[in-house]
Amino acid sequence: MKIEIDIDEKYDDTEIVIHAKKLTADIEKMVSLMRVVNMQIGVNSKDETFLLDIGKILYIEAVDRKTFVYTESETYESDLKLYEMEQELLEHDFLRVSKQTIVNIRMIKSLKADIDRKIRVTLKNDEQIIVSRMYSDELRRKLGLR
Repeated sequence: MKIEIDIDEKYDDTEIVIHAKKLTADIEKMVSLMRVVNMQIGVNSKDETFLLDIGKILYIEAVDRKTFVYTESETYESDLKLYEMEQELLEHDFLRVSKQTIVNIRMIKSLKADIDRKIRVTLKNDEQIIVSRMYSDELRRKLGLR
């Protein structure tokens, strides 16, 4: 793979062009990662790919080696692994809250202390997620509660 960067004031906008013999899983993954930078991610539902604004995401969950993205009304699947999503979304108010879940902290409606220093988070759609004790202090810190 060859990467070329051309910086010049003559360009009005940033443009990324990919030249390839065929569309591969690696290329699709790179495009997905670039879309996160523009606040969108590519997700799949019913054999169709959608560009989803990350602000609409409630949470992301890994189940049986698949990554699912949840909004208020839809569930999508992503080609990215959970750790890849976490790396890309950390700067955008997303936080890992358990081994299998990342939550959009802007979608949190309320918090309730649970057993063993865990936290029960209620999202804006009234769905509840348990924050493991390993991540509970970080959630409180990120929300300014500690």
